Amino acid sequence: MDKSISSTEGEMVHVEVINTDDYISKLSNDLLLEILSKSSTEEVIKTSILSKRWGNVWKKTPCLCLDMRRIVKTTTLLPGVFHQAANSVTKVIQDHCGHLERCTIYHDSRQCENGMLEFWIQSLVNVKHIKDLTLENFSPGSKSNNRSNVTLDLPPRSFSHPRLTSLSLSQYNLKAPHAFLVCWNLKNLKLIGISSEVEVFNAVLVACTSLEVLALEITCHRKYGILKIDNHNLKFLYLSCSRIKGVEVSSPSLDIISIGSLSCEMENFIIASPRLHFNRNYWATGKVFPHTSYYISCPYQGEASIGHEIMMNGSNVCMKMFASMSVSVDLTNAKEVEMLRQVLAVWPGDMQEVEILFKSNNAARKESESSIGNTQNAFWEDTKPFPSAQFCAYTVWLSNFSGSNEEFALASRMIMQGTVARCMIIKPSTVSPANKLEIEAAIARLKELPKGHENLRIVMF
Repeated sequence: MDKSISSTEGEMVHVEVINTDDYISKLSNDLLLEILSKSSTEEVIKTSILSKRWGNVWKKTPCLCLDMRRIVKTTTLLPGVFHQAANSVTKVIQDHCGHLERCTIYHDSRQCENGMLEFWIQSLVNVKHIKDLTLENFSPGSKSNNRSNVTLDLPPRSFSHPRLTSLSLSQYNLKAPHAFLVCWNLKNLKLIGISSEVEVFNAVLVACTSLEVLALEITCHRKYGILKIDNHNLKFLYLSCSRIKGVEVSSPSLDIISIGSLSCEMENFIIASPRLHFNRNYWATGKVFPHTSYYISCPYQGEASIGHEIMMNGSNVCMKMFASMSVSVDLTNAKEVEMLRQVLAVWPGDMQEVEILFKSNNAARKESESSIGNTQNAFWEDTKPFPSAQFCAYTVWLSNFSGSNEEFALASRMIMQGTVARCMIIKPSTVSPANKLEIEAAIARLKELPKGHENLRIVMF
């Protein structure tokens, strides 16, 4: 604070007194850890030199991100630095003494000699009891499909600790499935840039019986086998598979399947999932655009929709410009309509096409949804663009169109507010001759509406 004092000549002199109390260091460890959670692991560890008070605080952070990409990039001419960086990672893991929830390690293949990678996995999984583990191998300047020069040949049950629920591996050769034996603990598995034999992948998937989220970006050594995914708990599936002869998916609980790229033909892709039956799919666009099929459903009260959370946080790599999407929604259920709006609104760019398949409004609903789920008239009277002013699809398919008030309201908003740019294709539901006249009348009214895009065509399929 400022203070005023008198000098010998009677002049007033202003002196600023600086308060040197370190209030931050006086906070509890929980609050300090909350502050540190906003910083990188490198910055967090550096706080240990601030004072004795800060010396061990970082060791209790619940999340570690050990990123050696920057170190390797700036020291490519000093091979010894690779091993020093690996030793530093080992020391950080060993020194950490708190409750560790999540750890991410980006490493170079040269940092995994002499069993170093195996030691990290053993320490994190079986000693630290990590819940969420991400390991990514990288090589600066290499193409993504040429980086898998680290072969994982780990001891049996390396990933089978009951506390480990989420595992992500990137850019490795997988020699055998032994590390995944009895992996009932895993709920979330991502294998990105992984190469192996199709039998190894199938053995891994058989061992992981409790998966709810599965992302596979894989390359098979030989194009002869069938990838088999049989899991009754699976909610979200992403596939991008090269050198694969076919895929068989059996998952009655599956809400979302995203296909980035598949080398097999449509007749060799078999899916047994009662919810995911759409008129449009990955092959309908000529295997040009990634495609996502999404059956929108409201979870039980108090539960989260796993697939919807993935779509909303951008974890679905198919969410990109010019992708295509099929969604199934009940327009009489406000929750489902809002989930549709949310997903389309967060899409990162223009969509090539979107198919909206209307569920039967007469389908039985759960008792908990019967009243609170019903849409209100005010929802359709809202003048805001649907789903947002930024979203645009070149082609919109409206499947199972019955001409209901909700369907007409949604279609009219898309037409007038510029949501659909080139063509709206309406595929009527199977109805009686009397209802056919009603549907045709609704489509005629849609064609008469002012259009957000002048050259928009509205056709009946």
